[in-house]
Amino acid sequence: MSICFVTIYPLDRRDLGGSGFVDRRLVKLLDAAFGDVEVCSVTGPDGDRTELGVPAYSTGSLPLEIRGDKGKLLRVATSMLVSTEPYLARKFTAFPGWHRAAALLAERSAGRKVITSGWPALLLAEAAGVDVHAHVAHNVESTIAAEHSPRPLRMLGENWRLGQAERRLLKLPGSVFALSRSDAATLTEWGIETKPLPLPLWQQHRDASANAVGFIGKASWPPNARALDTLVGPVRAELLRMGGGDTEYVLAGKGTEEFAGRPGVTALGRVEEEADFYRKVGLVVVPRFGASTGISVKMLEAAEHGVASVVPPQLADAVDPEGPWLVAGDSTQTAEVIMRWRRGETGVDPQEWTRRQDGSATAAALGPALGLDSLIAPKQ
Repeated sequence: MSICFVTIYPLDRRDLGGSGFVDRRLVKLLDAAFGDVEVCSVTGPDGDRTELGVPAYSTGSLPLEIRGDKGKLLRVATSMLVSTEPYLARKFTAFPGWHRAAALLAERSAGRKVITSGWPALLLAEAAGVDVHAHVAHNVESTIAAEHSPRPLRMLGENWRLGQAERRLLKLPGSVFALSRSDAATLTEWGIETKPLPLPLWQQHRDASANAVGFIGKASWPPNARALDTLVGPVRAELLRMGGGDTEYVLAGKGTEEFAGRPGVTALGRVEEEADFYRKVGLVVVPRFGASTGISVKMLEAAEHGVASVVPPQLADAVDPEGPWLVAGDSTQTAEVIMRWRRGETGVDPQEWTRRQDGSATAAALGPALGLDSLIAPKQ
């Protein structure tokens, strides 16, 4: 069996968000099962290349990121006045390279089973007119829009547009999977049968123990921006009140440099290797409160590195309620958990949990969608 795996960004672009973390692990599993996998990315350099040992293709015609480009943003906003598509579609389809990218996917997917991962990948598959055998939803995109869409997009009807487009697109694939158990339930309630898809994890060697509290993620993504403000604001204030004023914080990810100089904060900015960050911390905090969708790949990444995470209950439920998480539902509870951790009063084992995420559950879920009883999970 031959597979065409459609993703958003090149797999090696770790700076562009958590989608690459998900897709690298899925591609590795599929390659181990079939040995005939090609990757097409919505954006990326022109031509062919090799990623994770498999052929990869893109056209070089679409921008990787437009959030900081006023000219591109104006182009998208203007085009929305004559289109019913949401911003999350027009940020791709408004550019002339979109049709070239769709033509490439139509060519490369011929004779292959198509798996799309993430909203833009499914959007491109529709434009290419290809049958999608399985789709992996990273989030319920309309939930993010309802929580975080800026006012100009709301005025353009982004929430309504996106809700309509998302429901339409998710009816196209033969099978739909969601990274989040909660999202799978939400989409099933919409009438789109969706199964949760656990990810295979790659356990990393850990030879250091640190006492700092950490956060890693691109600061400009709205949920991360809110989480960072919560960590260095209300959570830190609670720790001060509890006598934890000497707590050290290590922040990593593009844009976190703006927090440099705050008391007790080491801001690394973008790091080339995530391991450099995890060697400096003993606990990762993911204070993402409010409406929830998807998962935090940072929970999984931390578990791979043997580091425990403090997460809100909705994220714990989304990934695995029995996972190695320290659960806190608000800023006060987060501070309390950090204080208990500092005193050695909490005990979770991320490494043991990670060892159990060996890909067998992922393979068992994907196999039937591809017309097989099961796949063979790769050996770690």
